[in-house]
Amino acid sequence: MKKFLFPSLFASLLFSCGDGGESVDSSSDNVLENFSFSVDTVVVDPGEEIINLSRGIRSSDIDEDKTHLYLFDPATTTLNKISLDELRLVEQIPFEKDGPNGVGEYLSAVKVLSGERFLFGSFRNTGIYSKSGEKIRDLTLKPEELDIEGLEEGIGFSLSNSMRLSPDESHILSLPGDFMEGTRQLAKINLEEKNGRLIQIPGLDKSTEYRILLQSDQAMSIFADPTHFQEFNGTYFLSAGATNSVYLYDYKTDSLDLRTFNFTVTPNGKEIPVQGKVSSPEEFESEMEKAMTQVMFEELLFDDQNERFYRFGRIMDPKIDEETPRTSDVFLFAFDQELNLIGETAIPELDAIPAEAFFKDGKLWSYVNVDDELGFAVFDFGSETTNSGRRNPSEKELKITND
Repeated sequence: MKKFLFPSLFASLLFSCGDGGESVDSSSDNVLENFSFSVDTVVVDPGEEIINLSRGIRSSDIDEDKTHLYLFDPATTTLNKISLDELRLVEQIPFEKDGPNGVGEYLSAVKVLSGERFLFGSFRNTGIYSKSGEKIRDLTLKPEELDIEGLEEGIGFSLSNSMRLSPDESHILSLPGDFMEGTRQLAKINLEEKNGRLIQIPGLDKSTEYRILLQSDQAMSIFADPTHFQEFNGTYFLSAGATNSVYLYDYKTDSLDLRTFNFTVTPNGKEIPVQGKVSSPEEFESEMEKAMTQVMFEELLFDDQNERFYRFGRIMDPKIDEETPRTSDVFLFAFDQELNLIGETAIPELDAIPAEAFFKDGKLWSYVNVDDELGFAVFDFGSETTNSGRRNPSEKELKITND
């Protein structure tokens, strides 16, 4: 069997509610019961320019029509505009690093807005920028200037965590919390009135049980599963790696709905406890291994053409040695538009979750680095691959191994 290996990224940071929650059981009508896929790999033509892939495509976003990907290069503070239809670098848009129109260097948020405007966010600076490089709106959150109901002392600096701008651009939504404890809350902030409130999200608290802190006289390190905050068609989705539970937040009605699921191909979340605080690197490595070899769930993916949500999960295999790449058992879950579970399956052909994935035209696109060129593995679920005439790497370039 051919097993497809893809670059994987796990965050170890080395970087609803309550009553009324609905439990969703898996149906006997499993739409993934006979799941199959084909995969084609395409490569972007950079022309005479260079697309910096030293950090993959983490600092990127796709426009609403899914025709262009915008990839931020922190080394040059340039935004690479890439046509996904033509598979070529269309334009490099320069921005200033410092000064009144500066975007900074280490961005935590890169979002494409209407009219080819861009939201760039960092720890100290957040704003909306025009394509010409002008900062046209300052969105930097200053806790001392805000009246946030329920905001505890010491977490104001985290108000920009996982920042999202509401569709009407009147509010900021984010996931502030206690960095050391790993707790998270949902913040809704009115930009005009400079006030807001915090909403508790206890359905994701399991993530805090798998936060591991190494603190000694020599070093401090933190391991944590990721927390995901996404928006699809005006509804916000909150999830975490340690549990299959998902919150749906309706911005217009200010309502929060917790969905839980009964999976059969994996546990519903991590189950074996870990020690949250350790004092030696050996203990830290041991507890981290214990957490990583349990199930972890990725963020949701929405296929707008087929009107389905998908979510990958994985259970990582035990570590062999420092040189051998880590592998995982990979699983896929399908949901309808209302986030009802409609299918689940293991995918034995994969040993890593597709990286930085998104749906376009009914197919799943996943980032791959092909000899330092920007490429995508394009998955077609349940159909044969057709040759589009685009340049396709060899099996060696694709990193396919025969088992």
